[in-house]
Amino acid sequence: MGKIDTQGMSGETVEGCKDNVYPHDENGEPIYPSYTPTPLPLIEPKLREELKDLINEVLDEREHQRKLNGPYDVYE
Repeated sequence: MGKIDTQGMSGETVEGCKDNVYPHDENGEPIYPSYTPTPLPLIEPKLREELKDLINEVLDEREHQRKLNGPYDVYE
């Protein structure tokens, strides 16, 4: 079984076809248009703020517990 040559399979450009035709710079590299994706919100902004506040509160409590259980706070 022989190998398939995929390097030259795209063929010649067709007159009037605008598909994959980009201007080239001085080095011959194509200049692609900039990509600006639209933001895709996965959760509502209000819920996001509530979750952020809740996570920060839990992390603050965890830090406080670490300080209380530290070696310098020995209660007798």
